[in-house]
Amino acid sequence: MPTIVFEDATLLDCKGGDPKYPASVVVEDDKIKDVIEGKPGALPQSAQRIGCRGKTLMPGLIEAHIHITSFMGEMAEQTRRNLPSMLVIKSLAIMEDTLMQGFTSALDAGGCDAGFRTAQQQGLIKGPRLKVCGKPLSQSGGHADMRLPTEIHPPIEHPFAIGAIADGVDQVRRASREELRMGADYIKIMAGGGCASPADEPDTVQYSLEEMKAAVWEADAVGKIVIAHSYSPRSLQLCAEAGIKRVEHGNFMDEATAKILKDKDVIYVPTLTTYDVISSRGEEFGIPAYFLRKMKFANESAQSALAFAVKAGLTIGSGADLVGPGQPYKGRELELKSRVMGPMGAILSATKVNSEILKISDKVGSIETGKLADLLLLDGDPLKEISLFQNRDRIQIIMQGGAFIKNTL
Repeated sequence: MPTIVFEDATLLDCKGGDPKYPASVVVEDDKIKDVIEGKPGALPQSAQRIGCRGKTLMPGLIEAHIHITSFMGEMAEQTRRNLPSMLVIKSLAIMEDTLMQGFTSALDAGGCDAGFRTAQQQGLIKGPRLKVCGKPLSQSGGHADMRLPTEIHPPIEHPFAIGAIADGVDQVRRASREELRMGADYIKIMAGGGCASPADEPDTVQYSLEEMKAAVWEADAVGKIVIAHSYSPRSLQLCAEAGIKRVEHGNFMDEATAKILKDKDVIYVPTLTTYDVISSRGEEFGIPAYFLRKMKFANESAQSALAFAVKAGLTIGSGADLVGPGQPYKGRELELKSRVMGPMGAILSATKVNSEILKISDKVGSIETGKLADLLLLDGDPLKEISLFQNRDRIQIIMQGGAFIKNTL
């Protein structure tokens, strides 16, 4: 691969400082070779020079909560209506579309197995480089139990099931070990009710303290952590007591709970976009009535929960958690977070902070010498116009590991 030089750029390196102009970034093979304030010095004659004309050069975005296998608005029907081969094919389309939105790395928060991660690493498929949770663990009647209240059959095992049903400490231990055996980077548990599941409510508590601790023990035994789906103060507090180090959603968090999470060093990944998009467009997307009702309920307090988290000083990541027809709108998460965290805070949450949360900050998350060349060139200033991440035409270059995914200059 020839040396590639980005010149005359406004550099938003996502290390926490103000943008710099003019700046140059030199890419060699898959890595950033040099970051220069001003013009580059002598370069190989074969170097490919890209004149940025003052446009914003920043690191690729990182998504800390996606579901690449969730392509139907009526999630409970996916495995009933699609053969496994179709589930894979449709998921690959979501992976590629996520990359084309500027997300060069991501965590799939449930449903995606380690094969997708390996296929992306080997260049067999296009998409963000992945970390995976495998199947989330759920109690019977919990958030990953997609049986209707009227169904009397036991849970059906399926390679693309929304989750694995495990009741009691022994079953939680076994299910955790199974996901770890199959290559999960994290264990995810459903610690409270949810919106997409038909038989529970989002403000409820699921899993006992002992069951949560069993999952934490198994993850900790192999140097990994547990991620918990959780909404209510009681559920969030139980997660903290159990030793869980990362919670998702948290829409009903109050000030006292935010302080408890801070004291326990719990990471918080709010997912504002899914509630915002589905609340406004759920009927158009074919979202079932029970799902839409709960999403609107959870959306009411999502921004205030984030405000409590900011006030308490929590480490705050960024994830959109979109499903079905909402998948193309991941860039909206930055605008929604900016209403509480400011544009820079929102951008850092989706770059530097997410790289630290996913433990990949040695490779991505900022523009620094030696890191992978995951770069975006934006036609505009995202600090003044945070909504531009929602306009794909204005993301003019997407580079992943030194390779152009998109270049419309």
